[in-house]
Amino acid sequence: MLRTIIILLFLAAVFSCTDKGHQTFENKLRTTVLKKIDTLSNTLTELEGTRSQKELILNFKKARKEYKEIEPFVEYYFQGLSRRINGPALPEIKTDDNIVNDAAGFQVIEEIIFNDPTNRNELKKQINILKTDLKFVHQNFKDLPIQDHHFYELMQHQIIRIATLGVTGFDSPVAFNSMNEAKDGIKGIEEFYTLYCETNKQEINPRLIESFEKAGQYISKNSDFNTFNRLEFIKNHLMPMSVAFEREFKTIIEQTPHFKDNKVFYGHLSDLMQGKKLNPDAFSPYAASKSTVEKTALGKILFNDVNLSRNNKMSCATCHNAEYAFTDGKKTSVVNIHSNNIRRNSPTLLYSSFQKSFFYDMRSQDLENQIESVMKNPDEFNLSPKEIKDKITTNKNLVQLFTKAFPDKKEITPYEIRNAIASYVRSLMPFSAKIDRYFSGKAALTESEENGFNLFAGKAKCATCHFIPVYNGTVPPWFNNSESEVIGVPENIAWKNAAIDDDEGRYRLNKIEQLQFSFKTPTVRNVEKTSPYMHNGVYKTLEEVIEFYRLGGGNGIGMKLKYQTLPFENLKLTEKEKQDIISFLRTLSDEKK
Repeated sequence: MLRTIIILLFLAAVFSCTDKGHQTFENKLRTTVLKKIDTLSNTLTELEGTRSQKELILNFKKARKEYKEIEPFVEYYFQGLSRRINGPALPEIKTDDNIVNDAAGFQVIEEIIFNDPTNRNELKKQINILKTDLKFVHQNFKDLPIQDHHFYELMQHQIIRIATLGVTGFDSPVAFNSMNEAKDGIKGIEEFYTLYCETNKQEINPRLIESFEKAGQYISKNSDFNTFNRLEFIKNHLMPMSVAFEREFKTIIEQTPHFKDNKVFYGHLSDLMQGKKLNPDAFSPYAASKSTVEKTALGKILFNDVNLSRNNKMSCATCHNAEYAFTDGKKTSVVNIHSNNIRRNSPTLLYSSFQKSFFYDMRSQDLENQIESVMKNPDEFNLSPKEIKDKITTNKNLVQLFTKAFPDKKEITPYEIRNAIASYVRSLMPFSAKIDRYFSGKAALTESEENGFNLFAGKAKCATCHFIPVYNGTVPPWFNNSESEVIGVPENIAWKNAAIDDDEGRYRLNKIEQLQFSFKTPTVRNVEKTSPYMHNGVYKTLEEVIEFYRLGGGNGIGMKLKYQTLPFENLKLTEKEKQDIISFLRTLSDEKK
């Protein structure tokens, strides 16, 4: 009996100490973050009273430095607010409620300071909005439970954010201070990692600390935005840092139930750059919708089955041919039912699982719904769900395959048909391009390809819309939001006095003026194989596409688009730089395995 009591007392003491240790870290972390928010708020107050342009810039950069140190906590725990604090200087549009919120936050303040510093009233207004948002973060952060696996994930996210958003200039588009801010972000990771180890009486990994220091030193020696070698920095500094950071928290990850569940991505940066640990089922509408080998095999058959259309001549593969990277090579798709043209160019289906909305106008929220729309469309399959079901149930071989793919279903319904095709489409994510093999250490890039990557992710600003490494508009590291842009695609090729194509994009469905001519940002993976380009197929070559962007989109070729989201200015790319970008784009072409 005495022995039992002693054991129980010992276990109670152990768990008490463990809990106390964790609480100590949680409290210290919370205290540190709250102090940093207070410091940032004070700096913003100083900024509000600053008069000279030089001091404005210095105080703004100081505020940005302070924000970068706490950014991982804001981005992790306050996702609904983080866009307003540090998102693009563009209106936030909520189509479900037909609400348009004015742009606010750091990027709006940056534009005022660098482009319109005499506008003191607007500057004061924007600073006060930002301070109010930070006050909300402060008030709520002090009550949040901070678990070890949360801490690991938010720090890992920060490394990924630096690689995919930070060094591209995504959130420093005017000041071009991205390199220094990346260094500030890394310094913040180092500080909080050290705090974690010291508080938990855990040995600090000297190699990890060394990786932080070397990354900072590399930036200090190479801080120019246009000449910074992002490729080398990501591969030789951020990727190893991210791997080492995961090793430090491996036990915690393994002991955390459901750590991987329902996440689009759950690995480290090296995984991400190689296309590993991305979950194509994360956007499936229901748990039962998730893919299986049997569903995918059945879906491939249905994808190529012309008998699912009214005239028995059209299949999904008609407009999404594997030989053309799942496009059709035409300016706008031609279907066989009425010999009509679908008004829009056929987009690739490769990597389409990594987006939250489908069609150029983003009218479908999942693949199953997108497939249903195609089936019902009078200009495409032109069949009701029941008619398609009836066609399938008369085919004994297909019925047997459905039984294997959906063993719990007593009968085939239209949903199972759509889900099988969607499962196949979700499987189209090979990550077998030269760029993927480069990041896995199995291929080398030419000088032109390397320059092209650095231009794509830097001076040419491509990666601020086509986010690395999927190179589409779904924003890392959460991958839970897909963006659209107003870029001003012309109806015909014209480099001056161009007229915009009359397809109004998302505005057709949501009568919000900021969405007029707005289209989803597609992936540029396999872009070498998917000519012609843009939603209307106006450009036949990559050279023409690059020239369009070089000139500043629609407004750069003579349009007057009030809500163009693409930067207006001429990118001033040389002929060699344009060819280097194209050389890099060709490294995004998947090879057959």
